[in-house]
Amino acid sequence: MIGSLLKQLWKALGLFIRYHLSRLFGRQKQQPPDPGADRDPNSIAATLPTVGLDPAYKKIIAWQTNQNDLSAPGIASNPIYQLWREIPQGYKWSHYFETYRAIFDSRRNTPMRILEIGVFRGASLRLWKNYFQHANTCLVGIDIDPTCALYDAPSSGIHVRIGSQTDGEFLARVVDEFGPFDLIIDDGSHHSKHIITSFNCLYADGLKDDGIYFVEDLHANYWHPWRDSANSFLDFCKDLVELMHAHYWKNSLPVWTKQCELGSSLTLEVPEITTMIREIRFFDSIVAIYKMRRPYAPRFIVA
Repeated sequence: MIGSLLKQLWKALGLFIRYHLSRLFGRQKQQPPDPGADRDPNSIAATLPTVGLDPAYKKIIAWQTNQNDLSAPGIASNPIYQLWREIPQGYKWSHYFETYRAIFDSRRNTPMRILEIGVFRGASLRLWKNYFQHANTCLVGIDIDPTCALYDAPSSGIHVRIGSQTDGEFLARVVDEFGPFDLIIDDGSHHSKHIITSFNCLYADGLKDDGIYFVEDLHANYWHPWRDSANSFLDFCKDLVELMHAHYWKNSLPVWTKQCELGSSLTLEVPEITTMIREIRFFDSIVAIYKMRRPYAPRFIVA
């Protein structure tokens, strides 16, 4: 019995070490995509990661874009799309509107404190002001372009502050003035380094414990000049998925079942971020990270 258990533990330890060594040294070899890749339609497919997917799923097929935005399923009746069409000088991808509804609809009529990184011409701020309908909703936009201050409209609940999304001191001042926020939307520079820096500055103290950190236009992770780091924000999010499960890394099944049998409690050592994420949702070009302080690790239970 003991010998069998030791063999299982030894095998699990070997798998753990090999897995994390492969991630560590494999990531070091990553390079940003080749700037010339856009000229070869097959080059992107050639660089796709291999994750054990059957080759039948990876065969290259023709895939056309819609001829107009109304061809996208359900878009004509989407209230966010309808509002967007009334706002000039903005740009969106047609598939975003259903994702917005999926993430934002449940909070539409509640008082919200929203931070949007990236103001541009103010179109998104006006969209969210019209969509989130509670009278006490406060919208804050930040941008590095001084001309964006023109869209500051405190009497309408819209506030604009000028500064960089990579400036931790500036972000802290914004949080002190308006936060913490229920929703943070990163639609800023789209540079992977900048997105990661903003997350590191804002997630812990700038986002409420039941807040959502929402990043869009992540297709830019595959394009120069926005892909300016070996590991993109999507790579960063894949690591967050791993870190959500850090309490299982060093504790195999026998540890959890023994706790259940004895009715005891485990004391685990995990990165703090493990206790701060409830859920991560991936969409085409969008990631939504749901924050929740988890005071206790899960328990293994038997009915």
